[in-house]
Amino acid sequence: MTALTAAALFATHGPGFAALRLTGRPWTRAHRLVRRTGAGKSLALTAVLMGARGALPPFAGPALRPAAHAADRATLILLVPVLLALCPLLVAAQAWTWHTFRHRVTHPSYL
Repeated sequence: MTALTAAALFATHGPGFAALRLTGRPWTRAHRLVRRTGAGKSLALTAVLMGARGALPPFAGPALRPAAHAADRATLILLVPVLLALCPLLVAAQAWTWHTFRHRVTHPSYL
């Protein structure tokens, strides 16, 4: 089920993203794929699919026991401070990347 959801996610997100960001022949092809729904609705469908993917594990029932598969307490004590230190850096790097590449692609850039 997860593989099918991921495939549907890529199939809907890719053309919607391309229709928003590209120009020329790639834009024409992507726009043709999302013509009925539009790029915004394609990206909204992506959000719905991601939400559905996150909602699937609770339906697995009592067969899943997360506590039985969690890491040892000593490992968690070591990892939590590292995660707390690195997560803000990762969020900042992601925000910088989004800001840097926020414009529509109009021509090839090899730099």
